[in-house]
Amino acid sequence: MVEDIESVKENYGKCYPTFVTGSCLELLRKIPEGSYDLIVTSPPYANRYDYTRTYAIELAWLGFDQSGFRELRQKMLSATVENKSKLEWLEGIYEDDLAKAGSMYAKQPVLNEVIEILNNRRGELSNPHIIRLIEGYFFEMAVVISEMARIVKPGGAVIMVNDNVQYHGEEIPVDFVLSDFAEQVGFRCTNILKLPRGKGNSSQQMATFGRREIRKCVYEWVKK
Repeated sequence: MVEDIESVKENYGKCYPTFVTGSCLELLRKIPEGSYDLIVTSPPYANRYDYTRTYAIELAWLGFDQSGFRELRQKMLSATVENKSKLEWLEGIYEDDLAKAGSMYAKQPVLNEVIEILNNRRGELSNPHIIRLIEGYFFEMAVVISEMARIVKPGGAVIMVNDNVQYHGEEIPVDFVLSDFAEQVGFRCTNILKLPRGKGNSSQQMATFGRREIRKCVYEWVKK
């Protein structure tokens, strides 16, 4: 990676890229309005993957200990059943500016339907904290998308890679839900590109609900 930086400099502006460390939920707030023409991102998916464990060796090499792992896991965008609510923490960062994101999340009809179904079947879920994961993930993504709308210039774009997910036979169309959020905060969804091959559900879900392929997509949102 260090060796590659010289070729990156030569091809892209002859300067070093700026690397920042921390949670997007905190760092986006510090970026001035209208700073960027383009954001390319692949956020954590709402699929229960614990990225701090997936990249445990790399994080340990960077100096994280057990307490550092736990702190990072809670500050990252919620993607695992171990994540707890970040509402109080986010209120301290955004103060009164969470209202729009909160309203988008609370009034999203597909999310409300899925969460109601899963709450009614809570006793059948492999882990009851799946509901907390879904609630946290989409509320936090509403915050992130609102902030991206603030820092992208008019005519600029966001390119996002993400997967749909399925819990207890209920597919959540992440692509449609997040694009709905984006259009509510000033983007125009110009494209949702579906990868030719989707993602299968887990073996546990297949045994009960059969095999169902769900979408893997790339979204393109342009700031109005």
